[in-house]
Amino acid sequence: MEAVEPPRSGWMTPRDLFRAIGALGGAIRDPDRTDLIGEFIASTSGSSGIRLYDELMADPAARAILLEGRDLEATLSDRDALAAMPDGSLGRAYYDWTEARDFDAEGIAEAISKQVPRDLGGPFATFAARVVDQHDLWHVLNGWDSDIHGEVHLLGFSYAQLGGRGWWILGRLAVLFLGSAGRQDTAGYFRHAMERGREARTLAGVDWEAMLPRPLEEVRRRLGIAEPVSYARLERADVERLRGRSPVLRGLRRLLGPEGREA
Repeated sequence: MEAVEPPRSGWMTPRDLFRAIGALGGAIRDPDRTDLIGEFIASTSGSSGIRLYDELMADPAARAILLEGRDLEATLSDRDALAAMPDGSLGRAYYDWTEARDFDAEGIAEAISKQVPRDLGGPFATFAARVVDQHDLWHVLNGWDSDIHGEVHLLGFSYAQLGGRGWWILGRLAVLFLGSAGRQDTAGYFRHAMERGREARTLAGVDWEAMLPRPLEEVRRRLGIAEPVSYARLERADVERLRGRSPVLRGLRRLLGPEGREA
């Protein structure tokens, strides 16, 4: 198996720009197309992933994980092993969180990580896959649900942790969309999540396999993640109602055209 190497240009090309615009237009037309969100983030990431990868490869513990080629998706897909972990552990909390939402690690990865090839070897491929696969662990650690406000929190946290401009752009668009429809609290959630992300350790290089059996509260302390703070959930029906009231969303639809821009 030939190892995939990180791209070193770091610049966003015109093709990346058109891909990002097309993906954003498609996601606005169909909010269930989470694969397009992944495409948008990948197209706008620039050199952020390379910088983070280099940072992890300079850390002996993180480097060992990447060189080993650990498959976090396989670990998080072992439902029996997760269910058998102690009550109050991170692994059991993750199991309960995903079980309650009818999620599994494989389905989530397939939906949001179309840009991450899993049939290529090498530490960079392992790094890219692990960043995607730990998404819902970040939900559990921070106490954020899978509603839109929970995902807005994750966008801010991910921007602080990963640095890709796509996370910030999507978060700001969500703030503008919901704010224009009367939800002024969204901006505070996004800002608070970025602050939490800056205060936490760099999570991309964490040995999650070792953390899963440990008590959730202990893991939070070790990783510098503060106790969860309550927030106002927004259910799907609420979001659909707000979509119809948002002048920002109407403007984006007109700007991107009825079919969006094609790459």
